[in-house]
Amino acid sequence: MRHESVIQSGHLSSIVEFRERLSCGTRHVVDAIVMVGLLVVATAVGIGFDSLGMGAASIVVVYVLSVQLVALFTNSRLLSVISTALSVLAFNYFFTSPRLSFAAWGSQYPGEFIVMCIVAFVSSELSVELRQRIRGEQETSRLLRVLLETDHMLQGLEGPTEVLEATGAQLAKLLDRDVVWYESTGEKVEPRRSFTPAGESPAWGLDVLTEPSVAMCAFENGEPAGEGTPRFSSASGLYLPVGDKRPPEGVMGILMGDRPLEPNERSVASAVIGEATLALGRIRALREREEAQMSAEKERLRANLLRSISHDLRTPLTSIIGSADILLDRDGSLGVTESRRLLEGVRSDAAWLSETVENLLAITRLENGGMRLNTSLELMDDVVEEALRHVDRRVSEHSLVVEPSDGDCLVDVDARLMVQVIVNLVNNAVKYTPAGSHITIALRRDGSWVKTSVSDDGPGIPPGDRDGVFDTFYTVGHGLADGRRSFGLGLSLCKSIVEAHGGSIRLDSARPHGCVFTFTLPARDLSGGECR
Repeated sequence: MRHESVIQSGHLSSIVEFRERLSCGTRHVVDAIVMVGLLVVATAVGIGFDSLGMGAASIVVVYVLSVQLVALFTNSRLLSVISTALSVLAFNYFFTSPRLSFAAWGSQYPGEFIVMCIVAFVSSELSVELRQRIRGEQETSRLLRVLLETDHMLQGLEGPTEVLEATGAQLAKLLDRDVVWYESTGEKVEPRRSFTPAGESPAWGLDVLTEPSVAMCAFENGEPAGEGTPRFSSASGLYLPVGDKRPPEGVMGILMGDRPLEPNERSVASAVIGEATLALGRIRALREREEAQMSAEKERLRANLLRSISHDLRTPLTSIIGSADILLDRDGSLGVTESRRLLEGVRSDAAWLSETVENLLAITRLENGGMRLNTSLELMDDVVEEALRHVDRRVSEHSLVVEPSDGDCLVDVDARLMVQVIVNLVNNAVKYTPAGSHITIALRRDGSWVKTSVSDDGPGIPPGDRDGVFDTFYTVGHGLADGRRSFGLGLSLCKSIVEAHGGSIRLDSARPHGCVFTFTLPARDLSGGECR
């Protein structure tokens, strides 16, 4: 029976769906017309069968079939009973002797009429059950389609506002009604946006809403309010809270208009609200996980900072204190050369500490938006030339080559900060390559960009460490080396400065070994505009 109903539902779904769209009064009129039309057709077919000499049994079957169709295409058991009675009367009037009369001669007719009534009534009841199954399966199928469509639509959204707007638009389209989204503002809700089935702004606007108290009731209790509910049942709309927390993220108001919601429409609305609630929960869970990850990352950075401070500052400070103690204890007994060596060591360590503090403060100001860029048009060749005056003095132990640009490498930058980028990159090469290594600074124009690279032929950086070299407090190999003092701030500062100027920086491997740091900045023309 189930498979049979599914097959028939495929043929009858268009008629049933058309009928379900009609208003209540119109539906009754259409049902009556359908009943009369089917009885007329059955009578015409019976007359045809009678003219062909077919027996009364065939005509009875035709009338029974008409009663079944009435039960299938209408929604009233009363009409099924009426059509059963009318079919018996029509059979008596047209096909029993005497013809065209309600009188019946013959003792067999009362029994035939009773059997005909019973068969017609039972078959109509079966048709009613079949119709209900068809409607149930259609409703189940529709709900599944709505849920799948809504779930697919909400999966790609990333914020609560997007979810609520999409939910309001979906409800308006599925229910063919105006919908109002009430946004949560903390302790109350206010109308934020309205939706129509056509996706246009409604003509009535948000200023004519007269039921904010009903929406507030749904918001405070976290349960539906309005038409068809125990709370404000006389309201002209149904208000559904969205979200599984208290208070909810918002309220959807479905305006009734001139017709109340049907039970299947309420099921659709509840299903859409349920999908929206799941989507909001998913977004909230993702945000909580991201916040937990950010908190863990901050703790990790804080631990790295403390680790770096406790270890890396110990070496230069110990050296400064030791040199100062020697100079104080041996006042006048040290030679000029030895005293100068100790003083140069103190100056070098103090300079490194000062550079580290400046880098740390610069990173903090850049990341917190507290540093303003004082930009001006500069030639990158001039920036590199100025930077070379401030690099580590140990650069003399290496072979440094500058390859000037062969074009117009004009950029709009904060010259002081960009000098710091070049200094940090060169000092990084000096620090991590053995004496005698080659360091090359190359400039070139590439379309609307100016590219500056600092390369060396040192040992290079392992592939597993390349992705993290621009992170704050990152040290290659995650180790602590007493021989080299590094907070992992220099490259992080370079990245922050370059990105603050609208550029990018990356690390590549040099051939046959070594590193190439390349940063790119937007090229400018002489008028200060960006090159296209």
